[in-house]
Amino acid sequence: MGRNKALLPAEGTTLLQSLVSRFSEELGPVIVVLRQRQNLSIQNAVVTRDVLNDAGPLGGLHAGLLAAPDDVNLALACDMPFANVELARHILSRANGYDAVVPKLERGIEPLFAAYRKACIADIEFLIEAGKRRMRDLLDQVRTLYLDESELRYYEPDLHSFINVNTPEDYTTYLMLSGVEPGPAP
Repeated sequence: MGRNKALLPAEGTTLLQSLVSRFSEELGPVIVVLRQRQNLSIQNAVVTRDVLNDAGPLGGLHAGLLAAPDDVNLALACDMPFANVELARHILSRANGYDAVVPKLERGIEPLFAAYRKACIADIEFLIEAGKRRMRDLLDQVRTLYLDESELRYYEPDLHSFINVNTPEDYTTYLMLSGVEPGPAP
């Protein structure tokens, strides 16, 4: 993208703040995990930092689970502007008997719009110590329930929740789907 995706303009604020506002209003406290030297001003969120250096999304999940007061928690990437709260509730509701509940689309899994139990903390630490930093490594190690596309479409027929903003073109698509006239690429 060439710049911090979390700070891209969205709905009169930023992508990150828009998600935090929506999810905190509907689901309660939101924990935002920042890199160790990252500074962002975020309202209506508990801010924590990575504990494990250079561990990528797995390290972010680790820090979020450490800070979370609840046993089951939703992990959500900051670049998923259409994330649906009702779909999130459903994902969380399916965690009984599982350490992770992960959407599985035809194109692949979505481990960054998924539910995780605090029990995953020890597994994450073990994996990172072993030099493994892929989310898939964790999912292969813990009791994981994969939700298929048909189940997900019941809650969100168009599956827009899984649109990521990774490139300027993705951001333009987000703006068009949001009904905002695209300006120059970020």
